[in-house]
Formats: sequence, structure tokens, C-alpha cells
Amino acid sequence: MSSAAVHHEWRLAEEDRRATNQLAAALGVPPIVAHLLRLRHVTQAREGEQFLNPAAEHLEDPFLLRDMERAVARLKIARERQERILVFGDYDVDGIAGTAILMNALRRFGLSSCQYAVPSRITEGFGLSPEWVDKARKQDVTLIVTVDNGTNAREAAERAKTLGIDLIITDHHNLEGNPPEALAVVNPKRENTPERASQISGAAVALKLGWALTGDIVDVDLAALGTVADIVPLRGENRVIVALGLAEMAKQSRPGLVALARVAGTTVEKITAETIAFHLAPRINAGGRLGDGLTGLKLFLAEDANKATPLALELDQANQERRKIERLTLDQAQKALATQFRPEQRTIILAQRGWHPGVIGIVASRLQKNYYRPIALIAVDENGLGRGSVRGIERFDVMAALSAAAEHLVRFGGHRAAGGMTIHESQIEAFRAAFESAAAQQLPPGEIHRTLDIDALVALSEIDARLVKSLEQLEPFGHGNPSPILCSYGVTPLSNSVQTLRGGHLRLAIRQGPKTLNAIGFNMADQLAAHAATEPVDIAFTPKFNTWRGQTSIQLVLKDIRPSQFPT
Repeated sequence: MSSAAVHHEWRLAEEDRRATNQLAAALGVPPIVAHLLRLRHVTQAREGEQFLNPAAEHLEDPFLLRDMERAVARLKIARERQERILVFGDYDVDGIAGTAILMNALRRFGLSSCQYAVPSRITEGFGLSPEWVDKARKQDVTLIVTVDNGTNAREAAERAKTLGIDLIITDHHNLEGNPPEALAVVNPKRENTPERASQISGAAVALKLGWALTGDIVDVDLAALGTVADIVPLRGENRVIVALGLAEMAKQSRPGLVALARVAGTTVEKITAETIAFHLAPRINAGGRLGDGLTGLKLFLAEDANKATPLALELDQANQERRKIERLTLDQAQKALATQFRPEQRTIILAQRGWHPGVIGIVASRLQKNYYRPIALIAVDENGLGRGSVRGIERFDVMAALSAAAEHLVRFGGHRAAGGMTIHESQIEAFRAAFESAAAQQLPPGEIHRTLDIDALVALSEIDARLVKSLEQLEPFGHGNPSPILCSYGVTPLSNSVQTLRGGHLRLAIRQGPKTLNAIGFNMADQLAAHAATEPVDIAFTPKFNTWRGQTSIQLVLKDIRPSQFPT
């Protein structure tokens, strides 16, 4: 793949040896674990205990979320009256998981007349609309409860009020201005939410409403799925939810997850946060990307393997189709960039008729990693209306740039790191210029640097099974709690060990002094080829256990290779 000349700027974390040793002694952990905890803003022994030993008692009282009491009180009235309720979710993993959580909770609470709905990503788009409120009214619904959407659905809220339908919003998206006129808006982004609970996912908000209703924390496995898939920081309550959820998954109590794990080539006992992110979530999302999210929702609600297995196979098939469409779109985008990209440009805007709007966000993310520029991909339909996905980079605010180009857009939304938009085809060139101009205001001239945050410098001689086991204490890893990245200077690749694997991956052995370790670098074959095979290099990596044919050994998962700046 040709791409812009982008290099990593290594940023090695500083260490306060005294503070690290004090925390290590208080927790009874190795100094490197204490150092990593401090880098994750865990500086006190009590915080460290909770981080290393997440438990249900570390979850905040659900009634600390604003409007939770109002929501529970209204649902109690609905139970007394046996009202007809619509649970309205979102089509992504977080929304689907949260909808299943709330449906189960309402039924346990004694609300039998509950139905659910999830909009089509392609034909209806995100969130509760006035049209969906009208549909609910025709079905004699008197109460709508949203999951993972609704925070900014003012038109839908007004329509519900006009029709005499009460609205409870449960969501976690940022509030733009005043909240809608709803009976309750349960959102951790509202003021006075405890810090530990302020970044929870939509599924976790649904979990808390179910907890507040029934007094029990149930379906935490689904909340963990939504939390990992929605890329919220794995700190505070999110870390607790994911840890508890992974343990719950391992019990094999949910037929849908057992079936989904099987088609993904694993078992529920082996599921990690990484498994969710790279194997389970893409399959669940595939249904929503190519159609609607109902298949995933039915899978989560399936009561036995006979019902779950065909649903899991359907999602797996949808994921295969999604990957085909994604590969085609990526190939077309790369061909366009081969002739259109200029190294001096700060942004990339690509638009094409026939692209599938369900995959352009994934493709934009892939291209962003290779070109390291803010990038927008726009799928234009037969009527000349484009739907775009935007991905940003460090030090770049996507929403600020979209706001600066707003005159060329039909509508837009998102946050600092990513966004979405609708645009008329005739406005794309003007948007391209405005977006590039906005980037010029935000990004300094010259090279755009990709930074690589490195936790600690170690010698290869320090890397042993005890060290790797110590690092595993920090799991589950994910956004906000990444796998630790270490570095070693002046190591030598063993030239006779270097292998280029299918897909452009790299396998080799690394030596420093008397110590030799095996390493693998995903999509890094070209990177090593840029260096003389026997010249010293510096490597950034995560050490992990690798089991192959019944044998377990330590393997370095490479993150970057550079000519050694500190040869030994």
C-alpha cells in the first residue's frame, strides 16, 4: 500500500521512582505494575486495589444518575396499568446490547406488554424520529424508552408530547444544548454524575436502569459487549463492567454468545476485550451496517441453541459480505489516492457513487492509519445525496472542522475524534476546500507526526514469564487502558530468522546480548525492509504469551521499528 511518509515520534513516559516504589509496596505488586498504574492516573493504594480487583461493589448507585428516580417511578405506574411500552434502541452493538438488557429487565419487573424497535442505518439513520413516534402511537404505545439514543431528539420528543406519549431517554451521547422535553433524560453526561460513572456506555446506562428497577445487576455480559464495542475508556465503572461481564460470559449461560463465539472460531471461556473488539463486535455490527440490528438483538434474546445458532450464522454471513464490500471500497479508495494524494495536503476527502454507507467508516479508519490525515469518505446515492464518515487524528478536532464547513453540509454530528455528515454532491468540492482550510488552522505546518506512547524502557534480559504475568494484572485492556507498550534499544534482528508472512506480516527473532526472543509485527514487513537486516534497531512492543501446538513461549508483538538511536 502506498501511503504518506508518516513516522512515529516515540514518547517515553517519565517515571517517579519514589512514588512508584511506594505504590508498589502498598499494593504488593512489582514496580513496573505500579508505574503502569500511575500512568493510568491510579496513584492511591485504594484506587489501585479497585483497579486490580474490580468487583460489583465498586459500581456507583444507579440513582446517582439524574432523572433515574423519575424513570423508575414512571415505569412503576406503567406496571400498575400494564401499559404498552416501546423500547427504542440503536443499530450498533452498544444499542443492541442495551436494548436486550432493558427488555429483559422490564419483563422481570412485570411489564409484559413490551416491544422493541431498532431503526435501519441505511434508510432511517440514527435515533428516535417523529416518524417512529407516529408508528408507536398507531400501536397504542403510551411510553417510549430509548436506549443509546435520544439525547438530542428534540423533534421526536415534541411529537411524543403532542401525541400524549411519555418519553424516557436513556443515552450516553453528548448533549447539544438543553435536553429534549422528556419525562426523564437519564444520561451520565449530565451534570453532577460521579466521575467514575460519567463515561459509561449506552448498554451500561440500560444496565443501571434495570438495576434500579429490580434491585439486581443482571446481563452484565451484554453491558461488557456494548462497553468494549463502543470504545469508551476502560477505567472506573467501565473497567468493572467489562471484568464482571467477561467472567459472566465464561459461564456459558447465554446461548447467543456461545453460538456467536463458535462462528467466530473461539469459545466463551476464551473471550477477552480484544476478542470482543475484533471478532464478536464486527459480526454483530454487520447486521446493522448492511440492514438493521434486529438479528443481533434476537441473538441476545435467544433462549436456546436451536434459536441462537441460525442467528449467529446469519450474522457471520453478513460479516463476510461486509468484508467483501469493505475490501472493494478500500481498493477503490487506494487507487484514487495513488493518483490524487499530495504529501503536503493535511486532509483527505474521497467521494464516489455506489459506495455502501455502512462500510465507509471502517474504510476511513483503515486509511487514516496508513496516511495519518483527517479523512472523510462519502458514499453518494443515485439522487446525488452523500453520506460521509469522518475520522480524525491527534491534535485535530473533527467537530470543529465540520462546524467550520457547515455551510456546505445538510447536517452533521459527532465528537472530537470522529463524525458523520450528509452533503449534496454539488457541494463536495467546496467542502473539500473548507475542510482543508479548517485543518490548516488546527494542524501546524510541516510533517504530521504520529506519536507512539511508550510506557517503559526495558532490556530483553528483563522480559520473562513473571514480567508478562505481572502485566496481565492490568487486564482487561482497551481504550483508556491500552496494553502496555515497552521498548528496547539497540537490539539486533537475526537475519536468518526473518520471515514475511501472508498479509505483509513479519516474523523474526530479536537478540540483545545473550537474550533472544521471538517477535511478530502485523503489517510490518515493509518496515523492517527499510533497515539493513543485521543493523541494530530500537523496537517498541507488547510482550505476550503465545501458545502454539501445546507449547507456550513469550512473543514480542511489535508496534514500531526504527534505526537504533542508542546502539549498544
